[in-house]
Amino acid sequence: MKTGVQLSSLRPLLTSPDEVGYAFSVLAAMGCRDVQIQWIDPSVPVEFVAQALREYGLVSHGVQDYASAVMDNPSCYVEMNRLTGGTWLTLSRIPAALSPTAFARELRSLQRDLEGSGQLLSFHPVLSDYTSPDLSCPVEELLRLMPDLSLCLDLYHLNRAGFSMPAWIRDHAGRISSVHFKDADASGLVPAGRGDTDWRQVVPACLSAGVSCAFVEQETWSGDPFRCLKEALDWLRNECDAAEGSSP
Repeated sequence: MKTGVQLSSLRPLLTSPDEVGYAFSVLAAMGCRDVQIQWIDPSVPVEFVAQALREYGLVSHGVQDYASAVMDNPSCYVEMNRLTGGTWLTLSRIPAALSPTAFARELRSLQRDLEGSGQLLSFHPVLSDYTSPDLSCPVEELLRLMPDLSLCLDLYHLNRAGFSMPAWIRDHAGRISSVHFKDADASGLVPAGRGDTDWRQVVPACLSAGVSCAFVEQETWSGDPFRCLKEALDWLRNECDAAEGSSP
């Protein structure tokens, strides 16, 4: 399983070409190779982002944003993904105005638009996608309606919704394109592996489910953001090494 960084973690530091270039250089220096693109300031030309990825040896897994943003301007995100060499176009959060059925129709339309482009669609559930006033699970309904829809699974939201992370990963084996490792304690977000989350059996479940890429993520920090990401990335790689070493 590849390990990398979700760039949403560095949103306040990605507001100009100089900042993007510096951030990419630091990620490369810490041994990061794989990234998922999200929330680079729109003022930064996509062509520059693509050039900076190549310059620092980073590989984009794909582009992510809120579903409402992508649906408002799909061609922008498709082109961003194409220029930066990504495969997965990931939409997060079922829009409040749409039922799972209506959202599935929108996703099918976007899937048709992506045919022949080499890009694939995935969905990133957030906490509100796991619960509803009638106690149903909207994301489960969406997955039932779209059996070919892949998931970018944010384990932080899944855990907060009260689900077993290892069980959910195993139950959806074969349709998880990537996972996000994000952690928290009473003070807020902390580097993955340092919070209150029970991570036992999560990485083995990812490996057995055939997850190809895992990203660490932390959108707020009390210390240096790059140090937080390196600590999280080192922890995740150690977890992967231990899980792979214990496999028969």
